[in-house]
Amino acid sequence: MSFFSRLSLLLLLLIPALSLAAESNPRLLLDKMSHSFRELNYQGTFSFQRANSIESLRIAHTVIDGEEYERLEYMDGDKREIIRRGHNLDCVHPGHQLVRFYQHQQNLKSTADDPNSLGDYYRFTVDGMDRVAGRSAINLTISPKDTHRFGYRLSLDKASGLLLRSELIGPKGKVLERFQFVEISFSPDLSKEHFAGAEESYHPSHDAPAVAMRSVAAKGKNWKGQSWKVQWLPGGFTSTVANQEAVAEDDMATFTDGMAVFSVFLERDSGKVKLSQAIEGRAQKGATTAYSRILALSGQPHRVTVVGEIPAKTAQQIARSIVLVSR
Repeated sequence: MSFFSRLSLLLLLLIPALSLAAESNPRLLLDKMSHSFRELNYQGTFSFQRANSIESLRIAHTVIDGEEYERLEYMDGDKREIIRRGHNLDCVHPGHQLVRFYQHQQNLKSTADDPNSLGDYYRFTVDGMDRVAGRSAINLTISPKDTHRFGYRLSLDKASGLLLRSELIGPKGKVLERFQFVEISFSPDLSKEHFAGAEESYHPSHDAPAVAMRSVAAKGKNWKGQSWKVQWLPGGFTSTVANQEAVAEDDMATFTDGMAVFSVFLERDSGKVKLSQAIEGRAQKGATTAYSRILALSGQPHRVTVVGEIPAKTAQQIARSIVLVSR
């Protein structure tokens, strides 16, 4: 038997073992998931449940000449749709609230290979097989190691790695949000014409991050050389803008740990509110927490609001840590 014949036989014997190893390795599963949603062609219908509300949506996704095309249609209530056309595969764009699992996967794309990132703040457990939307799926449980983030139960398509079902878990195992495909097909015959939308379609700009940074620079003049920053963050959370240490007045900053995402908004309060009479506000729907309070910065009242997929006490602690810094 020749060398190449022996090598081919060895590879055939190893393939089942390598496949089994990948299915039992949470990090490899996450890495596969982080690529699948952007690189595969698929079409299907899914449900999204948050608190007492549930919505049905239809999604179509394809890659044409190395660029992403995606159409998201609401199946309930008023006719609405979100369309993305011609995005490069490495283009990062804001995630829509109802499909934030895409944002999770984009975050995972940059953290799945870092052994000192997600694993420091979450425990990962492969929980056997399941069946979702008629397809074999691998269950993965992601449990937080502290009280500053929520947990997840994911079901990934065994063949492709695509996320088929996701549950966001709060304290005492309560399901805060649930996303699940009802039916899905892969490699649909989709052309660019399929993604021609109505006037209300949403098309994020490739230049959005740059425009936002120019806006920040322009607004920074209001504080005469000062900016604001979040002084306390839960471990593992970093800014989504590279090397961003401080933010200009009347602007926002967004942070992620690779799974959860939250934003901090700061604006000058136009009302004549005395700080001693200011009321803190808190609301939560599903996994999304909103916390707001008035604080004094540079002698002026400002309102800080924290919105994201974090517990209310964590949002409160973040909001109370806002300080001014010199630029």
